[in-house]
Amino acid sequence: MKQPSRRSRHAVDWLQAEPGFARLGEQAARLAAIEADLRECVPGLVLTAVALERDVLVVGAAHAAVAAKIRQMGPTVVAALGRRGWKVASIRFRPSFRPVAAPAPRTVKGTPTPDAAAGFAALSERVDDPRLKAALRRFAARHGAGGSR
Repeated sequence: MKQPSRRSRHAVDWLQAEPGFARLGEQAARLAAIEADLRECVPGLVLTAVALERDVLVVGAAHAAVAAKIRQMGPTVVAALGRRGWKVASIRFRPSFRPVAAPAPRTVKGTPTPDAAAGFAALSERVDDPRLKAALRRFAARHGAGGSR
């Protein structure tokens, strides 16, 4: 196993020596542990343990449907966490909004080359369907081939 570098070891020692950082580290480890137990109690739902204060577990849920499902299962989840050693009296929810991915930028389609437009005009002469023939001619005319009418 690789030993941490001397410099990082000093930083960790310093952080652990600071009471505020030590408490923060303990709280983060505690929340990670209860979140792992929560995921085992309620498999398939994405939940984030946000806080555990005064026997109230604050859970972040991605959307209202997940929060409603956990509210419905609340007493069962509280009992399951109790069996795992957690002192939780109730569960409260806080929405945890995730940024919505921006839609893909629209690509600007290039205009067909004059040869392509002429190809559509020539194709319109070989097509039997009158509606398709008219559409191909309009396309060729609009893009500079001046198809026959």
